[in-house]
Amino acid sequence: MGDIYTPKQNEQVRDQRADRIGEYMGTYGGLVHLRPPGGGCEWTTAPDRIEPLKRGVDLEPADPNGAPPRPAL
Repeated sequence: MGDIYTPKQNEQVRDQRADRIGEYMGTYGGLVHLRPPGGGCEWTTAPDRIEPLKRGVDLEPADPNGAPPRPAL
């Protein structure tokens, strides 16, 4: 079994269990607390189920004009 990743406060990580990206809020009572980027309802997951975001997979290149990504149709 590999090492458990410990992110920095407010770092965006991937929750492997929920297949979601969330901002790390902290670890309390043995559970990692995450919230959606930009705010929203927090959720919890096990510490061994989070991982850093991967460039080119989770991290898309920024639009040079600052436009948000367009939703898929």
